[in-house]
Amino acid sequence: MEEWENPFTMYRVTPAPPRERDLQRYIDRYLAEKDKKYFDWFLHYYERTINEKVTEIVRNYSMAEHFPDVKQAYAMGMWSALQAYDPKRGLPFIVYMKRTAMRAVHDYLRTAKAQFSIPNVDEYRLLRKVMRLYAEQGNKYDEDTLRLIAGQEGISEKTVREVILAGLRNTQFVEYYRTYADEDSEETREEIASDSTSETETLFFRLERAEAVMAAFESLDYRERAVVSAHLGFCMECYSTEYMDENDLDENGKPVRKERKPVPFIDIAIDHGLSSPDTADKIYRRALRKMKGNLDKRGPH
Repeated sequence: MEEWENPFTMYRVTPAPPRERDLQRYIDRYLAEKDKKYFDWFLHYYERTINEKVTEIVRNYSMAEHFPDVKQAYAMGMWSALQAYDPKRGLPFIVYMKRTAMRAVHDYLRTAKAQFSIPNVDEYRLLRKVMRLYAEQGNKYDEDTLRLIAGQEGISEKTVREVILAGLRNTQFVEYYRTYADEDSEETREEIASDSTSETETLFFRLERAEAVMAAFESLDYRERAVVSAHLGFCMECYSTEYMDENDLDENGKPVRKERKPVPFIDIAIDHGLSSPDTADKIYRRALRKMKGNLDKRGPH
């Protein structure tokens, strides 16, 4: 791991760059001029938020000594997201980049934490498949189970044994969670199905289920996503269950964070120009059936 004099200020620019109240302006200038200094300026003022995020990540993983590397992975994920970012979609960069940044962190953590060597995505998928089959066999570590998994995956029983033992030893695997950013570049943390379990196979399945559900949702067309997200009360773009109310300011003059309320079908019909609440209901239920169908194709999770 690379040594840093102060890992909390590794992106500090000296002298400090011109200050923009809205950090999105640095991103817009980068996109217009393709000069990386604007991304560096963005990191300079966003670094405190990154530090808070990464501190919580390494605490959850019990990997405090990996703070600099996790922080770099997060920033690299942000940079990767920037290359695909289109501001015309109307989504602020600090919201858009989160999924890509966390994927980069997960990629780092799975290779740094797992005692089984997982140098690429294909071997990571193998680990997840083996652990799923292991659970389906009642968590039995016997010759019949090893032989069955080896046959299904086309690998040796020795490899199956190594993968299962590595999975069971890795008892601090990632808790699946999402974060959301407000317009002032501040973040909060929202846990999904949080509990204190440390059984690796259980955590593998939770992560895989969450990814599968999001993939199924994203396979819907725009109107279906809009209806489902509105009726269930979450943001179609970033999955946030909260929003910033510009018409309700706190004592510091900042918008108040509020919970998104599920929208009745009658209001959805009005908002989307549908003929009736029944039409909105039909779109919602059809979308859920499509999601279920996509999930069924992936097999049990």
